[in-house]
This record gives sequence, C-alpha cells and structure tokens, in this order.
Amino acid sequence: MKKKDYYIILGVSRSESGSGIHKAFRNLARTYHPGRVGPVGTRRFQDITEAYRVLSDPQKRRDYNKSLHHAEEKIKIEPRSVKTYERTEPEPLFPETISVMRDFQAVRPSFEEMFDRLVRNFTGIRVPKGERIQELNVEVILTPEEANTGGIASFAVPVFYKCPFCGGSGQDWLFPCIHCWEQGIVEDEETVKIRISAMVKDGTIYEIPLKSLGIHNFHLLVHVRIDA
Repeated sequence: MKKKDYYIILGVSRSESGSGIHKAFRNLARTYHPGRVGPVGTRRFQDITEAYRVLSDPQKRRDYNKSLHHAEEKIKIEPRSVKTYERTEPEPLFPETISVMRDFQAVRPSFEEMFDRLVRNFTGIRVPKGERIQELNVEVILTPEEANTGGIASFAVPVFYKCPFCGGSGQDWLFPCIHCWEQGIVEDEETVKIRISAMVKDGTIYEIPLKSLGIHNFHLLVHVRIDA
C-alpha cells in the first residue's frame, strides 16, 4: 500500500517551517471543511487533518520523515514480483464506495431529514421521545452479468466525532473553532460492506444494522435492481 505523502496533501515542501505548515492547514481547512462544502469535502478534510496532526508535532514529523524515506528507498531497491493465487474473496461490484449522503443511489429519506437524524445519534440533542428506527434506503443498479456473479458492495455512512482541536467545546481558546465551525463535532465516513449473493434476484433487499457505527435510529436497506 502506497504511503500517504502528507507534504503533498498540505501543498508544502519537506523543509517547510512549523508556522508554514500551520498556515497551509488553516487555509485548506477553511476551503474543504464539510460544514462549508458539504459531505463531498469529508474525505479531503480528513486527509488534511491527518497530515496536520503528524507534521505539526516535531517528534511525529521526524518519525514520519524516516518512514517516508524508508518507503521510497524500498520501492527503488526491491525488485517487483508477480504472485499468482486463487481469489477467495468476491470481487467488488463497484470501483468506488457508494456514499449514502452524496450519491444518487440514496433514495429516501430526504437529505435534510437524514442528516438531522444522523447527527442526533452523536450529540443526543433534541432526540424525540420514542424515536424509532427508520430505514435508510439505498438503491444499487446491477447489470445482468453483475447479478449473476455477485460480489461486494461498499457504502460510506456518515458519522460524527468530537472535534480533535477544541475537544468538542466549539471554542479555540477565546475564539470560535474554525475546524468545526463552533459545532464541536466533525463529520467523517465509515465504510459498510455487504456481500451481494450470486444469482441475486431483482428487488432483493439487504438489511444492515448500523449500531456498530453508533447509529441507533437507522437501518441501511440496500435495494437491488437489475437493469436488463
């Protein structure tokens, strides 16, 4: 697996000063924060935050530089080899993970209703009494060939975590926290995988509980449609 280059992610040189790294991070965080650009910025913001956590800490940065150099040297000196093996895991049905927040396969509930319900799982704020589990319906369209062979389908489900910069307070000392826009939480995505059976029938529904992600008021329902 290729090692992430945090310097490229932040757009700085490997000799950049600590203040330069901080400045680059603040500029990128403002640009790609999900609170500003929506869920589409989550993955990029996550990489930016991860890069800053490492490069802003002198010891972590030294350790990272050593590992980065080692990885680059290893690529140079190790001959490439080709191994043949029998595949035991089914092939992914789609080249990319389907996001239930930004992809068109998500059919209902509405974006606003879904977002509010999801946030309540992690904040505990304004939770209606007797709130019941609701279905989060996602539709996948397969070709007849994909339906015959089956495979793995991956779905990115939004989750929320306490902001690592303000500790969930929404404040950076005396100032509003720009990393979470005073919300105290930041958005991320966790991947849920399901195995679509071979010879799956049109209209098949797969139900996946989301309690392991901290989501108690939604079940993910995956509707299979075969496009003949």
